[in-house]
Amino acid sequence: MENETNQELRKGYYFVGWYIDEECTKRLNPGGILPTTMTLYDKWVPIWYKIHYELNGGMNSRLNPNFLNVESGVLRLHPARKPGMAFDGWTLNGKKIEIIPEGQTSEITLVAHFKELSTVSFESNGGGLIEPKQVDGQGKIKPFRHPLKLGYDFVGWYYDPQFEHPFSFDHKISSSCTLYARWEVSIYHIRYDASGGVSSRRNPHIYTYFSPTVKLLPAYKKGYVFDGWYDHRGNPLTQIVTHSMGDKVLIARFHKEDK
Repeated sequence: MENETNQELRKGYYFVGWYIDEECTKRLNPGGILPTTMTLYDKWVPIWYKIHYELNGGMNSRLNPNFLNVESGVLRLHPARKPGMAFDGWTLNGKKIEIIPEGQTSEITLVAHFKELSTVSFESNGGGLIEPKQVDGQGKIKPFRHPLKLGYDFVGWYYDPQFEHPFSFDHKISSSCTLYARWEVSIYHIRYDASGGVSSRRNPHIYTYFSPTVKLLPAYKKGYVFDGWYDHRGNPLTQIVTHSMGDKVLIARFHKEDK
């Protein structure tokens, strides 16, 4: 009888038996009559190994595997959770890992590590007060309404007071820090509806909260007398006073000249 198989033990597998066909569907019957020469095929099945988790008071993710074998390939690991703590990774034999390497041939123990949740403080630079916030288990803070500051537009939060490193709510925060608010002076626009006439070129088209009071000059329309500028609600405006806010549309009113 000719044997073309390797009978050495295969690590990570257990031997099922000998088969007389290459697909290993017909098992050899030792008590049967065998031909003088034949080829036998050995069948091996992967051994399943238990994965142990040391959670240090936390709760494991349901997505993490409980068993593996030598053919499992790379297995992704999901974070464990612990109330009031941030997940700080898994270790295998003291080495930090994010995946279980392929080719495992024994039971393994994964250890979960946690750390105190980071706290984020806020320097609003003249805007409204924002209380410190604690990151969640993924190291993030939930989006919230930005502060307000009269006469300014909020640009965003930054990690540094020089505004070189912008913060985004999808960033993961690994340690306690302070975020700084950046502002730009708001620019408001004025549009003039001269009602068929012509507005004075010296009337302003933009202003800010900090602009000095500006007296509005009349519009001109041939054959008519200028009655004044009015806003969209019909309120008369003779000037844009300092500390005004918002875009404006001014409408000129006229009445016919007496002949």
